[in-house]
Parts: sequence; C-alpha cells; structure tokens
Amino acid sequence: MMLSFDEIWGVMMGMPRVFHNKKGMVLLISLLATLLALIGERSGYFDELEWKTFDLRARLAVGQSAPPDDIAVVLIDEASLRMMNPLVGRWPWPRTVQADIVDFLSLAGAKSIIFDILFTENEGTRDEAGMIGASDGRFVMSVAAAGNVVSAVQLVRDDEDDYNRTLLGRPLPDDFVARFALPRIGAGGDHGNNNYYLPFPELVEASRGVGVVEFSPDRDGVYRRTRLIRHYGEAAFPTLSLAGLLDRYEPLGERPGELLLQGKDGTTRQVPLLADENYLIKMYQEFPIYSMSGLLASMQRLLQGELSDLPLDPALFADKVVYVGASAVGVEDLKTTALGRLAPGVLLHASIYANIIQNDFLRTLPHWGDVAITAVLALIVAALVLLNARPGVQTGGPLLLLLLFLPAIQFAYSQNLVLTVATPLFAMGCSWIGAYAWVSATEGRDKRKIRRMLGQYVSPAILESVVDRSKAGVLRAEVGSRENLTILFSDIRGFTSLSESLPAEQVVELLNGYFSVMVDIIFQRQGTLDKFIGDAIMAFWGAPLKADDHPLRGVLAALEMRDGLVQYNAELVERGLRPLAIGIGLHTGEMILGNIGSEKKLDYTVIGDNVNLGSRLEGLTKAYGCSVIISETVEVAVRETILCRMVDNVRVKGKKLPVRIYEPLALPESESEVLEALAHLKQLTDAAFERYLERDWEGAKKGYGDVLAQRPGDALATLFIERCTHYQQEEPPAEWDGVFTLLTK
Repeated sequence: MMLSFDEIWGVMMGMPRVFHNKKGMVLLISLLATLLALIGERSGYFDELEWKTFDLRARLAVGQSAPPDDIAVVLIDEASLRMMNPLVGRWPWPRTVQADIVDFLSLAGAKSIIFDILFTENEGTRDEAGMIGASDGRFVMSVAAAGNVVSAVQLVRDDEDDYNRTLLGRPLPDDFVARFALPRIGAGGDHGNNNYYLPFPELVEASRGVGVVEFSPDRDGVYRRTRLIRHYGEAAFPTLSLAGLLDRYEPLGERPGELLLQGKDGTTRQVPLLADENYLIKMYQEFPIYSMSGLLASMQRLLQGELSDLPLDPALFADKVVYVGASAVGVEDLKTTALGRLAPGVLLHASIYANIIQNDFLRTLPHWGDVAITAVLALIVAALVLLNARPGVQTGGPLLLLLLFLPAIQFAYSQNLVLTVATPLFAMGCSWIGAYAWVSATEGRDKRKIRRMLGQYVSPAILESVVDRSKAGVLRAEVGSRENLTILFSDIRGFTSLSESLPAEQVVELLNGYFSVMVDIIFQRQGTLDKFIGDAIMAFWGAPLKADDHPLRGVLAALEMRDGLVQYNAELVERGLRPLAIGIGLHTGEMILGNIGSEKKLDYTVIGDNVNLGSRLEGLTKAYGCSVIISETVEVAVRETILCRMVDNVRVKGKKLPVRIYEPLALPESESEVLEALAHLKQLTDAAFERYLERDWEGAKKGYGDVLAQRPGDALATLFIERCTHYQQEEPPAEWDGVFTLLTK
C-alpha cells in the first residue's frame, strides 16, 4: 500500500523533535554531510580531486619562493648528449667522463657532489686479479680525491619469482651498513624492501655517503611526496635529498607528524611529515641549472691550459651543494611534478634539500583540524539554506561561501599551509543537497497546509502569492500572533423579517447571490474572508498577504460593496423581490491572528477587542443612517485618498474610551462633479459637528439644515437636528464632553 506524503509526514511527526526544528536539522544535516565526506575521504574516493587541487595551488603559487643560493643542479640534457656523441658515443658515457665532472666540481670548490645516477656495475670486466678497469679506476680516484661525493643506491621491494627467489631478502654488506646507516634511526621496514642495488664496491669505498633514489608517484602518476628515510632490514638510510644535509644535520628519528634533525651547532629542525610519514614536496620554478655540456667543455679547456673565457665559470659552484642528474629523454629520469610538467628526478631531491635548508615546508593541519573545517563549512551551508527563506540566499549564500573558500585555500598555500579541499567541498555539497531536499519536502508540506488553511478565505491569486512569499508568517498562525489589521463587518438590515416572508429555497438563493457579489469585491481588494455569520460577512486585510495600505483596501472594498449592492438590488427588483440594505463597519488595530478551533475544525480568524469594536461600528450604521462607518484609526490612514465626513464621537457598549467615527463618502475615481459636491457636504457636516461640540445647538441645527439642503433626507443631519432640539430643551450636564454613549450593541 502506497502512503501519501502527508501520511509519511504524519509518521515522521512521531519521530524526535529535531526533525521538525530547523536549528536541529542544521546540526543533523551538517553532521551527516561531514560523516559522509569523511567516509569518502577514508575510502580514497577524493584522492584524485585532492591531488588536482594541490597541483593547481602549487602552480598558482609558483615563483613566490626560490631555492637557496648554496645549491646548483647539473643536468645531462639533450645538448650534452649531442656534444658527447661524436666523442664517446651514446649514453652511458665512459666513467672517465664522470671523473671529469667530479674533478671540475672539486676544482671549483663544491661543498658536496651528489649523483642522481646509479653506478651499480663496472664499466668493463675486471682482470684476473679482480681489479677494476682503467675507466672505473679513474672515476673512483676522482671520487676519493674529492672526498665529498654522495652516490646513489636503490632499496626496492621486488615480487618473488623463480629467478630471484634466492636473491630477495639478502642482507646488506656489514661494512656498508656500518658506514652509511643512520645510527640513531631504528628499524622500520616501512616498505618491506627486500632487494638492493649498490654502487660497485670500489665506488662505495670512495664515496663520502650514499642516498636512496626511489620516488613513488601517486596513482595518477604525479610525484608529490616521498619518504625521507628508507629502511632495509634493521638499518635506515637517507634519501639522496637528505644525504646532502648530513654534513650539517643528523636525523634523530621519525615520530608522528615530523622528522627531527639535530644540527651540528646544537639546534634542531622539525621537518613536517604527513600522516603516512611521507614528506610533501614544495617544488620551485627556478633552479640554478647548468648543462653538462658546458661543464665538460670547460673542463677540457682547463686541461688544455685555457683559464679564461670558459663556457662555465667554476666560481658558479664554489661552496655549493651540487646535484648531478639527467633531463634528456633517453636517460629516462623524467617525472611529472605538481607543477604540471616533466622534470628531471634530481630536481625533486634538490627541492627537498632546499625546503629543509630554508625551513620552507608545506605543512598540513592535524586531521582534527581538517575535520573541524569540514564540519563548520557544512554547518554554514545548512544554516544558509534552512534558516533563511529567501531563495537568493539559499543558493547564493553557499555559492558565495565557496567563492570565499577557494581563495582562502590558495592564500593558505601561499603561507605554506596545505588545507584539505575535496573533503570540505563534498561535505558542503552534501549539506546543500540535504538541506535543500529538506526545505523542498517541508515547503511542499507547508504549501499544502497553507492551501488547506487559506483556500476558502482568500482569492486564488492571493493564495498563490501567499504560498510563494509569506509561508513563514502564515504558519505562525498555528501558534498565533499579534498583527495590525483592518477588520470589516457587513450585515443585511432587517434580514430576519425578510427571510420569514420568503420560501427557504429563495432565501438561500438570495443570500448566495448577495454573498457572491460581496465576496468577489473583497477578494478583488486582496481581502481575507473570515467567515459568514448568518447574513453577516466578516473579513480583514493585512494577513496573510502583508500590505501597509490595508486600511485603504478595506475602505475601498466597503464602498464598492455599497455600490455593488445597488446593482444587485436592481436584479432583485426585476425578480419582484424587496431590495436589500446593508451596514458596514471598519476598524484598524492590533488583533490576535491564528488558526483557531478544535482538533477537528480550525478557522483562520482574528479575535480581540478591536475585532469587537469593528462589529460595534457595523451596528451603528443603522442608528446613524450611514451605509459605511469607519473608526478614527481608519480615517487617519485613508484621509489623503478618500473623503470622509465626521459622524459622531461615541462610547460603544463595553468600552470606556470614546471613538470618533466617520462615513467614507465616495470612491476616489468618482466623477469630479460628484467629488466636489461631496467635499462641500463634508465641509458642512464637519462644521456643524464643531458647533454641536461647542453646545451651540442653534448653530449646529442650522449647519445640519444646510446639509439637508444639499442632500435632502440625509439621516445623519436629521438625527443631529433632533438631538440638538432635545439638548435645547434639556441641557446636558456641565461635564458633558460631546461623547454619545450607546447603551446597546
């Protein structure tokens, strides 16, 4: 069996109140969005997006910092290969060429020479005594003489097969471990390395140090991070980038979030690490890079005794750490970096060295910090959607937040702080979708509720306007609110006797026709039909459709009802029926607006003293002979638009304070001759009433007589002439204030 939305909502009404409280839903939706985002992050779904945003930030911030002056990079580039090809053939070059490189840099006064090139095998075969060939020997001699060369090693994890099973897991040579293992770093086994590739033994012996050269790319093939320390068995070794620092710093150990380095001067440096103990590399746009072709050409000239006009000035390398690597395509050491281009792998090592030397680290927040940012952003998005009824804010607010968040993360990166991006973005999206779904669901429910509540009280056009614009205000009627409104009461005079003289069917037909005319006018003036009370009509303005000019709308409706009755009466006369007479009373004031009634039957209505006063004013219309009577609060609001003449100052039954009452005379669009005549009538009536208040009974009678002269049979003038005559015969007491007290409703 399918349940309707309202039935489903009814079931939900029995659930915790948080589902019906917007603030509670803000918390709930933002919490769920945050949890979903964290689950996605933990599952690795956002990795590629996170990597791409990191790359974009790196590219936008490139050039904001530069490497230190004590570093240089020498590359075997395409020009070097072309230059050396006719001399020594294709790559790999003879080791004598590598010896020339070492000799030149040593002669130039380089602080360290770090090779990002593996020399794992001898160039030629050894002789019968096991001695290396001349080319290897020359290279080893140069390395030993320099005393500052760091050689590359590989520590890898190979998959076992039938061919390498006996090689995997073999221990490193004891003398190698004794010389190059980091003494204060314990066993790690972080990669499960089970194989190694070392320089040939004589080169190991001649080298000052070694460095591990492996980099592992992220799944998208981009190199962004690496381990600074690599383990093999019980020993730990520095990467090539860290090896260049060992003359200044000694690694003390890794701990969660950082690598500690002890300086030779007693200071310590904390190198930040990611949660997986990888180091996040900050790449530089510009490095002092020199082609190997220039270096070798300069060395050849030096060997020939030429000391001037060298392609490369040896002073460029004085007291510098020099990284030697390759950028030529054929050498196969090109890697894609966060800057979006292929770069020689040696630049990754050089960048890490520069990061550490300059204390120029990319840092990340603790995981709880990223979670907090994610939760706060999700909370703000949910609040913008749920706690604001304006569609522009519900959509534009989160969009603006996004537009602020993106520059903020870029600014943070420029300050070397890498904030998580993908997880907060996903949480913001989930929060927006969840909040908007909740708004849509409740809005649909609320709109149906409003239509049920107001459909019988207002016109269809007003109903749709209220549904679209005033939902919150209408639904407050469920709990009641005090509003400034204009109330109208209309009643058919003598209807009881009329109904007794007609058949029931004809009474119903007459009433329905009358109500149709009157209600159409009320609706056309954007009024709310409260109820029918027998032959009476109760309506009000100012709710649910808010309108500052609600008194004017009410008076215009009353005058149109008066004039509309004339046309309806003409129809009644044609049918042989007696014409109707009505009285209309209007008052403006504070009233209690609410959906009032029992659990089974509710009415959208108004109550309060000001409502009762409106009803009393309708009752005065017959006594004063006026079709429409309005209170002073209404007259003040409409006097600039509608001609109103003074009627009286009365104290109605049940009220202590007097109320000035007026009669609106005509619609403002009436013919000019009519308006001029009525303006004169107003002037005469108001002047006569002033004489009346001054106890000038004769003057008042004369004034009201002038009114009768302009409008013969005017009931109001006739009433006051009779009242003045009475006061002439029986003078009111001295404390008389001109207020006429009504003893009946």
